[in-house]
Amino acid sequence: MENRDKKTAAKLLTAAADKALSAAANSRCVFFYHQPKQPVEVKKFRKF
Repeated sequence: MENRDKKTAAKLLTAAADKALSAAANSRCVFFYHQPKQPVEVKKFRKF
């Protein structure tokens, strides 16, 4: 039972992290001159 709960929590956290990373990869900073460089690995999460 406890192992199943850990796996469920891990899946939920992974899904939340994927959504947050996807949103960050597809958006820009509000301040035009403060757009930090994104790592190369983040580019695979872009939708365009």
